[in-house]
Amino acid sequence: MNKPLMLCTGALLVLLAGCKKDLSPLEQLPDATEQGLNTAGWLLEGKAWVPVRSTISTGMPNNGYWKKSKTGFSLAVSFHRFSIEEDWGIEFYLPDIRHAGTFVLNQDPAITGGRFAAGYGHYVHSRPAPNLDCYTSPNAPGELIITRFDTVQNIVSGTFTMAPQDDATGTPVQITQGRFDLKFDHR
Repeated sequence: MNKPLMLCTGALLVLLAGCKKDLSPLEQLPDATEQGLNTAGWLLEGKAWVPVRSTISTGMPNNGYWKKSKTGFSLAVSFHRFSIEEDWGIEFYLPDIRHAGTFVLNQDPAITGGRFAAGYGHYVHSRPAPNLDCYTSPNAPGELIITRFDTVQNIVSGTFTMAPQDDATGTPVQITQGRFDLKFDHR
């Protein structure tokens, strides 16, 4: 092979290696799996959001528990990012779950006797401003689809979408393409 051809080939390889495809927001999310990998992600107003372990706390970014309650066996899952720069999270609560299925979140999450009586989705954002405290309700519905609910291996996986509204201002947020796969505590 002659020297100019080798130089051109080498230059082309360097240029191609330097070209980096920008990932779409959807491609930035973790895959939807059902193995208890402790992953989660969603699109918030079309931008990818993924929980990250805290830099100022020992808490895990993805958590869940399933426990006996007055209403049956309740499930709570939460996904957070907590640091000096930002503080936000998503939570879901189901007052009684015993198997996988589709759960429509369209009731007011009124507290009754210190416990939530209805299932809900919740998005909270306190850093950076503005503060938002958004719940699903009849006017701001959501849907949580549990694709795997394994009480032997303590794995819950699924997808979600919701448009919760801020309690104070009525400002809605669009959360789409949500997915999670985590191990939960059985209390």
